[in-house]
This record gives sequence, C-alpha cells and structure tokens, in this order.
Amino acid sequence: MSPSRSRFVTLCQQLLALGVVLAVLTPAASVISLDVVRQAPEGSRAAGLTGPALLTPPRTAAASDLAAYARGAQEATAVPTAPVDPDVREYALTPPAGSSARAGTLAARAAQGPAGTRITSAPQRVTGYGAVGVTWQHGEQVDEDDLALVVRTRTDGRWGAWSDLEYHDDHGPDPDSAEARRARPGTDPVLVGTVDEVQVRVDVARGTAAPDDMSLSVIDPGEAADTVAERPALDTSTLDGPATPGDAAPAPETAGAAGEEQLALSAAEATPRPQIFSRAQWGADERMRSASSLRYGEVHAGFVHHTVNANDYTREQVPALIRGIYAYHTRSQGWSDIGYNYLVDRFGRIWEGRYGGIDRAVVGAHTLGYNDYSFAMSAIGNYDVAQPSPAVVQAYGALFAWKLSLHGVDASSGSQQVGSKRFPAINGHRDAGSTACPGRYLYARLPEIRRLAAATQTGFAGRQLDSNLADTAHPDVVLRRASDGRLLVLPTGGLTRLAKPRAVAGDWSSVDVVVASPDLTGDGLADLVARSADGTTGVRAGDGAGGFAAAPRSLTALAGHDLLTAAGDLDGDGRADLLARQDTTGRLDAFLGNGAGGFRRVDTGLVLAASDLLAAPGDLDGDGVADLVVRDAAGSATLHRGVRPGTGAVSFATATRLAGDWSRWDVVTAAGDWNRDGRADLLVRRAGGAGFVMPSRGDGGFGHVLGPVDRVAGLDGIVSGASLTGDAAPDVLARRGDALVVLANPGTVDTAPLVDTGVRVPGADAVMNVGDWDGDGLGDVVVRNAATGVLMLRRGDGQGRLGKALRIGTGFKDVGLLAAVGDTTGDGRPDLMGQPRGGSMRIYPGAGLDGLGESYVARSAITATQQVGAGLWDADGAPDSLLRNGSRLTLYPGNGPGGLTDPRTLGLDVTAYDWVVGVSDVGLTGHPDLVVREKRTGYLWLLRASADGFEPRRFLAEGMGDYDLAG
Repeated sequence: MSPSRSRFVTLCQQLLALGVVLAVLTPAASVISLDVVRQAPEGSRAAGLTGPALLTPPRTAAASDLAAYARGAQEATAVPTAPVDPDVREYALTPPAGSSARAGTLAARAAQGPAGTRITSAPQRVTGYGAVGVTWQHGEQVDEDDLALVVRTRTDGRWGAWSDLEYHDDHGPDPDSAEARRARPGTDPVLVGTVDEVQVRVDVARGTAAPDDMSLSVIDPGEAADTVAERPALDTSTLDGPATPGDAAPAPETAGAAGEEQLALSAAEATPRPQIFSRAQWGADERMRSASSLRYGEVHAGFVHHTVNANDYTREQVPALIRGIYAYHTRSQGWSDIGYNYLVDRFGRIWEGRYGGIDRAVVGAHTLGYNDYSFAMSAIGNYDVAQPSPAVVQAYGALFAWKLSLHGVDASSGSQQVGSKRFPAINGHRDAGSTACPGRYLYARLPEIRRLAAATQTGFAGRQLDSNLADTAHPDVVLRRASDGRLLVLPTGGLTRLAKPRAVAGDWSSVDVVVASPDLTGDGLADLVARSADGTTGVRAGDGAGGFAAAPRSLTALAGHDLLTAAGDLDGDGRADLLARQDTTGRLDAFLGNGAGGFRRVDTGLVLAASDLLAAPGDLDGDGVADLVVRDAAGSATLHRGVRPGTGAVSFATATRLAGDWSRWDVVTAAGDWNRDGRADLLVRRAGGAGFVMPSRGDGGFGHVLGPVDRVAGLDGIVSGASLTGDAAPDVLARRGDALVVLANPGTVDTAPLVDTGVRVPGADAVMNVGDWDGDGLGDVVVRNAATGVLMLRRGDGQGRLGKALRIGTGFKDVGLLAAVGDTTGDGRPDLMGQPRGGSMRIYPGAGLDGLGESYVARSAITATQQVGAGLWDADGAPDSLLRNGSRLTLYPGNGPGGLTDPRTLGLDVTAYDWVVGVSDVGLTGHPDLVVREKRTGYLWLLRASADGFEPRRFLAEGMGDYDLAG
C-alpha cells in the first residue's frame, strides 16, 4: 500500500472509531458499530470472517444490555507487533519414577509430619509478569483430597500469604485424545504478576506417595520488543490450520488475488459477531503449539471458566497473561495448544485462544470428557473472590450467542446432548465436573449470560446450494453429452401442477358438457362451448380472466352430436375448429369455425361408433396438420394422422395403434403445450385419481407421463387445451357438482427443454453446478480437468449459456468426493467440499473470482463413493452433507463452519441409480432435493426431501442415457 493511501486508511479508521465510541455512549434505541475492514490477504480463508467481527445492533436485546461490553470492545490497547517467546523454567520437586536422584538435586526439601509429607520448594526468581504451576509425571493418578498445593510470592523482601494452587483432574484434554497421551497432570496456572520470588508447598496425605517427577514451572511470558495500539483485529489469514493427522496429501493450491487494503463497512446479517483480539495480538509464538494435533469436533454447548489469578492486572498486561497460560499449557503440561477456545479479560475484551478458527468447532482442552462437543471461554481472574464486571458478563453473552448460532444451537436450550450427558447450551465448568470453576460469583451470573445470549442470537447465516442456471428460481441440472463433450442445462420449472379450483360465476346446473377452446369469437380470448341436457349448444365468450358470457351464441348444427371436443385448426385457415360425433351413426363431423362464433359442418370420413373417447390436441407428428386420438370401448387407443386434401376439407389417414394401456385413464383431453417444448400434449387422469400430462414426442408417439397433477381427483367433465386466465399456460375446466370451476395453470413444469451452454468440456471428469460463484446474481459452473486437476469456473449468463473458462484452483486431481455444497461457511458465497487422497474431508471456501480460500478440515476421513451435495437437510441453519456409499445414503449433519458431525444412514435404497445429484429445492418449499438417473432406462427421477425423509420418486425426463456427467 502506498504511504498516502495508508495515511488515508488510518485517518478513516480513526474517524470511524470515534463515531463508534460516540454511538455507544449516546443514549439511543440501539447500539451502532462501524468498523474498518482489511481485505483478506492472498491465501486467506473466506469463511464468513474476511471482514471484521462486528457487534451490530441486537435484533431483540436492548442496547443497554451490551453497552458495557461494546464500549470496552472498541477501545484500542497496546499489543505486540511480533510473536513473543516466553521463558519457562522447571524446578524438580520429586524425582521421576525409577530415578535414583538424590535429594540434593531437587529444588525442594521434604519433611515428614503426623499428617503426611510436606514438600517445600526453594524460592525461585520471577521475571516479567510471571505465571507458576506444578505438574507431575504423565499417567500419575492423584486424588484431589490427597494433595494440597499452595503458593506464595515475595516482593521487596516481604512474603505474602499462602494461597491455594488449584488442582482438578477435569481440566485438560480428553483421555482418549492424542493430546492426552503425552500430557502431564498438574495444577491450573497461577498468574502471580510482577513479583520477585515465588515458592510452592505441597502437602501429601499420610499413606500416600507424592507424585513422581513433580516439577515447579516458573514462566516469564516475555516482553514485546515493540507494541502498537490496536483494536481487535481478527486477522483471518491466521485462522486456517494444516491438515489433521493422516492427511497424506497436501491441500490443493488455490488461486487468489492479493489486492491493496480496502475500506469497507460491514453489518452482520445474522447473530452479531463480537469483537475478538487475535492470537497475533497477544504475541502467540505459533511454533510452540503442536500443529499436527489440531482437530475439529462438534459444538453442542459452551462452558464458562475462569483462570484463578489476581484481578488487578492492567489492560496492557493482558497479552502477557495469556502468553503465560499458553506457555504453561504447552511447555509444562505438554498440551498441543492453550486449552481454552477464547479468553475474556476483566475489561470485557475477548481474545482468541486455541488455534484453528474462531468460527469452527476446534477441540480444546478445557472440560474433561466434553471437549469434542463443546467450546469454552475463560475469564482471566479469580471470580471466587471477585465479582465479574458488567463488561465480562456481556462479553460472555455476545460471544456465546454468536458461537452457538454458528453451530445451530439455540442459546436458550435447556437440553443439549454433549458427549454422554445432556446439558443446557450454556454452562459453568462446575456443571460438568468436581471443580469450583468458574468461581461462585461468575457462576451466579450464568442466568444473565443465558438471557443475554438468547436475546442477541438470531441464527446461522449458512445457505443451501442454489443451482439455477436458466432464468428461473428453480434448480437446474448441468449435463455433459458423451458423444461430443458438450454441456447442456436441463431446467426444472417448479413441477407440473394446478392452482385450487375457482368457481366460474353463473348458473351451470343445466349444462352437462363443456369444452374449452382457443378463440372462437374473434376477440383473441379463449372461449367455452357448452351443451345443456336438452341438447342446446352454444358458445360463451371468455373474458381472459376465467369468466364467460352469460348468454350463449346458439349452435344448432351441433344438435344430435356427442364426444364434442375442441380441435384447434383442422383446415389450416388460422381459425379454431371443433370435432363431434353424430350420436346415431357414429360419423365424425368437423365444425370449421369462421372466427366470429359460427361454424360449417364437414364430414371427416371417419366412423367412430365403437369409440368412447376422442381428443384432438393438434399436430402430434410434426407435419403441421392436426391429428386425432381415439379410444375404443376395449381401452385401445389409435392415432389418426390428419391430412389436408384441400382448402375447407378435413381428412384423417388410417389409424395407428398407440402403445400402452389406455383403459386406466377416465379422462383424455387435449392439453395444449403443457411442458413448453412446442408440442401438443394430452392431459389424462387415472380413474378417479390423480392427473398426468402425456407429452408428445413429435413423431406421433407419447413419452413417459409427467406428474402427478393434483387437484383433479373427484372432478367431472375435465377438459383443457386453452388458456382461460390470460397467460400462455393451458388451464383446466371441470364440473364440481352443479358448479363450473377453473383450475389455473401457473405455467410450472417438471423439466423444460434442454439449453445448450455453448461450451464443450471433453477433458472434464467433474461438473459442478456451484450456484452464484462470482456474486453477479447468476448461477455458474465449475469443471475439473481430469488430467491436470485444475478447476475452471464457467460464469453463467442466467439464460443457460456459459462463458470462457477462468482458473480458480489447482491440485484437485486426487481430491475425491468433490462437490458443490452451497454456503457452508456463512459468508454468502458458495463453497466446495472434497477429500484429498488418504486425507480428511475438507471445506474449500469460495472466494468469488479470487478463486478459493485456504481449505480446512470438515471431518476426518470419510468412506464413500460419491458426495451428493449439501443443503439444509435437518433445518437447523447449518448446511449438511449427503454422501453415497454403494446402495445407501449417509447424512452428515452440519455444525456451522466447523464442519460435519456424526453421520446417520438414511432409509433410502439407491441401488437402481447411477447418478445421485443434489439440487436446491425444486418446489421452493425449504428442503433440498435429489435428482437421480435410473441405470436401466436412462430416466431421470426426482426424490423430494421433507422433514421426515424422501417422498416417492417423481419422473422428470427421459433420454438421459446419452450423458456421462451431471451436476
């Protein structure tokens, strides 16, 4: 950044910071917080934290509820500009097991008394803002009642009083973890501050041996060479850890663009993000932690702790305090990192604790037996002897509201499964073990912390995958044609359906037959032909809104005819015509319209005496002449292809048998172009039940039925084929008792015609419909090259066309289970998920045109054959992952940005399908769905998801056997 730009940014920061402080201090209806955001550097993760952590106005909490915390969070403090190395000195108090060490080699003396053994250390020098603790040999089991430890300090030649050195065996990593296998038991660290010397005393009960290899740790947290006054930074480039153990393959390289720092204003759309100081700001030396031990679990609850030290420290001393705890946990106790996920000082400022991502389910070492399922924040101080400030309590409320919301946990929940037991969402450490932590005064404030967290919380902002590419709100499937590698888009369209029946005004009790037809009267609107029980027939002009004229235009020529049907344009003069059978002879007559409500009868030459049903949907074989479908009493159907011998004449060719059993339909009527492919279709109804659309293939045959089309069961006299309500979609007209009803067609379809994207990808082995990757509001596609593992972005234009390839990532050749998973990180951008060979499942955060942010572990290695995709399957706000393993699907519920939790197998057998593709919600009802391809037939089916599982499959499209990739 140029010096002038740097000065400009600094000035803006100061002005905005001043505005924030004034806003906090000003009595108002809400707390307003503005912040200056630095663009994340190249390679940083875009997981919802590329901007600052903001405290924006709570949706339900009053401004005063968090005013003290907000005021403190905005204040700058002196923090190191570089990592600071602590100095840890160990003094042996007892020899290691099996050692022949003499007493003179120990930094302590032991004396026997009537109550047991007393071990007193030699006074040890303390430099810096010191911390002390006592540890002993790994594996030593010590009963808290058998061991009493106290500590005292000397300043200016005077010893202070002895005070307890707390030891509880439930502070630390879980016993079955790799971290615990090398950890040394010990006391909590005591932050003694700036003193000259320290001394500890250990009383061991009679009949009990002192622990082997007992050692006094004296820690100088180090002094920063240089400091700078900063507000909470949240440098997200430091939040991404390396792969967990077993990740043999490195994470793929990701493309990114490092730009100048930019100014921005951000506002949280979900639960407000609290201000948090980063590890870098307390001077963490990242070399001290065990990078390979970083692992992720689940967050079902949070625990409140305290650090049991003096409460009179200054703001500037806090980074040193945290470094002392860090050094004791890592170097003295052998833990992989500082045990707490977060810390809060007495001024209400929150500090990042254990490495791995403050928005993720990083497993800490804080609450023995429950670390894998929870997080913890420890208040720096001894709250058994001091009251927490309002800022501390409010900081807990703000942090716990945000953290729990990320992982789909209601802060007000009174029952959460945390490991083997159930707890409220927010707890004190003593609720999970035999400890006084977090002190009686802080523990007494838990009800207030819960209230604040519940009032502030609004939920996690993760979003399921949006997979629409072709100008509709409904998802689409992108396909690769095997013959030429061309990508095509198969749009879904909201499913074939009808609106609720709406009664047509007027008295229809005497009408026994109605026929809906395209315009018969010359006004451009669809009309109605109605026949009364006495044989009187007439045309009632439509009004384009589902209503019809009360007075009919009489059609005396139709007397003595039955099987009346609309026929479209039979003679090619551009006017709508009718067909009807003479009821005594069976002769089929055409009634050719004049466009003004009049007709001329023409003999078609067909005799249909044995027929019980006919439908004239229009041109079925693509020759431009209207055709006719006839069913006989035995249930067989035939196609009579229309021929045009001359102007004003109507004729049909010899009948062709239509395949299938047509006796199962009690309704067969012209449907118009129901599926928007430009061909005439039929509407059929299973006897007394659901309706279906029978789509024309354009060659005289029909495809697999589409539907079901609900709401036609129980209706009589069903006809279709014309738009009665003013749009282009054909509606349905029917009788319900004495009423005439219109069922409007909203124009939705199961699938629309294929759209050519204009792109060929013959070298691809994966095609992913990723949603709006570049942030322009239009769906995009990512393709992986099989030979190189390069990921290429193809930007969509919203009409199904795709643009030129843009590289967004490399090194993905050996990443299995790769899939588009929607916005798993909560930053508003879609992400990818995959599993490097031999490694763990990882999230690859989307970063728009900058490519991908740094990946991180979502879960340890998963065995599966395909990742179907992700979505809000369990409706807790965190996207979940669905994977296929052979014939079964396994759901891994999401836990916010932290990744995936324990799986469960779904009761759905997918043996018959070679494709299982996750898409967004086809019906826009809130649940993502599955599109599957049947291996045997090449049919595409929809498996709609619900809160209880999956509905019976629904046919979508045929002819899909020509494609080899789908996404």
